[in-house]
Amino acid sequence: MHKRSGHVGALALALWAAGLTPLQAEERPILIGASLPLSGVQADAGKEGRSVMQAYVDAVNRQGGIGGRPLQLQVLDDGYEPQRAAGNARQLIQDGAVALLSCWGSASCGAMQPLLQEAQIPLVGALAGTGPVRQPQGRYSYLLRASTLSEISAMVQQMQTLGQNRIAIAYQQDSFGQNSLETARAVLGSHSLQPLAEIALEPSGGNAAAAAAQLTQRSQLQGVIVLAGAPATVSLITAARQAQVGVPFYNLAAQAHQGVVKGLGEHTRGVIFTTLVPSPWRTALAVSKDYQQLLGTAGKQSASYMGMEVYLNVRTLVDGLRKAGSGLTRASLATALDSLGEMHYGPMNIRFASGRHHGSSYVGLAMLNQQGHFID
Repeated sequence: MHKRSGHVGALALALWAAGLTPLQAEERPILIGASLPLSGVQADAGKEGRSVMQAYVDAVNRQGGIGGRPLQLQVLDDGYEPQRAAGNARQLIQDGAVALLSCWGSASCGAMQPLLQEAQIPLVGALAGTGPVRQPQGRYSYLLRASTLSEISAMVQQMQTLGQNRIAIAYQQDSFGQNSLETARAVLGSHSLQPLAEIALEPSGGNAAAAAAQLTQRSQLQGVIVLAGAPATVSLITAARQAQVGVPFYNLAAQAHQGVVKGLGEHTRGVIFTTLVPSPWRTALAVSKDYQQLLGTAGKQSASYMGMEVYLNVRTLVDGLRKAGSGLTRASLATALDSLGEMHYGPMNIRFASGRHHGSSYVGLAMLNQQGHFID
């Protein structure tokens, strides 16, 4: 009898770790996993994201957790490398995470998709606008942000409104950059435009001076769309300004954070970003006020659009956990997320449903001023 009980206990523990049985012991934390770039070229952004996640988890725990159970955030470093991100997802799933949170980058998010499908574990929030995470195989991915297609469409629409039709594209030399380049070509084509130049950027920004030199050779240039991570973006814009390239630079929302602002230094004028969330500084909006209060309580002063996005990701996950109730499993969490209904955050409206996991289509634009402040 003792031997049989041991087998049953081991089986129950294995099923719990796989997320297939209710996590009933009140003293057992609810484990949330995240794979972030805490080292490498996106380390500053990843660390900011981790800080926001932990601040929200701490706030929930101070209020008694979820149904009396504390949340536990486990963050692993992927160095912005897709295979490490996939390995981290596997480890977090094996450790018993009920959900994953805010994967980082189209390639890394894409590498996680087979594991999410196999474990049937929800991923809430992805800083990714293209790739497999947005295809049918992304069944367990709940995406709050609009797509890269929507972002680039907003850029080009704005440029056309201002009469900026001679446009160059600078893209990162990886799968993210190549996918984004193809999207940009399609958007420009829909406006009967062709890129004035297509310039490849090393992810490190190591060839930024040569790329800027190519821009100086386009005398008719009226604007540049940059499809790259923070190091390449900062390096290109800095080199271009030093080479007296004075046209506007349009950037994806993933780069709208303090690491990029600090990196640009004095070269912030004429730098525009898409925004996929409400302004974190417009405290007349309840959601922005909540985000600012969270930062203040945690002793953190630097708000950003990216930080706001991560805040909304973890807030949405927690809403799903609360709705899932006491018999929490990965499956019950997915059901709860599907039934959250409309969520209104200023200009951003989010709605998930069964088979509909692309939450928002909102895209705004913000410009950096000479003081490094975002103006939208």
